[in-house]
Amino acid sequence: MVDYRAQDAAAAISAFAPGGVDIVVEVAPGVNAALDVAVAARGAVVAYYAAGENEQLSVPVLTTLSANLRWQSVFVYTVPTEAKQRACADVAAAVHAGALRVGEEAGLPLHRFPLERTAEAHTALEEGAVVGKVLVDIP
Repeated sequence: MVDYRAQDAAAAISAFAPGGVDIVVEVAPGVNAALDVAVAARGAVVAYYAAGENEQLSVPVLTTLSANLRWQSVFVYTVPTEAKQRACADVAAAVHAGALRVGEEAGLPLHRFPLERTAEAHTALEEGAVVGKVLVDIP
């Protein structure tokens, strides 16, 4: 896990993936565009599915052109049902195979909140109080 608040994220990611990363899953494309370009491999995809209100995306055209980078928006609500089902099956298979790990031992702490504390979970995320994944347990 890379804590972008406490270390040089580009250097840490490049140390882990010296040839660059093939896929960036991005939640703040406008804010992180320079980082994404810095760590992307040739032909990489930057797939973004969220952004801040009124956030704009600006990319250096010649750099991204020569690297054949692709910026792909993914709005889950409009993805065809069949594609979502395939994606869920693929993720489940990856989890089953041990390719996707979470939790403290994987460097990605989980913070669980019961459904009635959902507002507190949102506040913790918005204020940057937690590093890792926030989960809301639904009974």
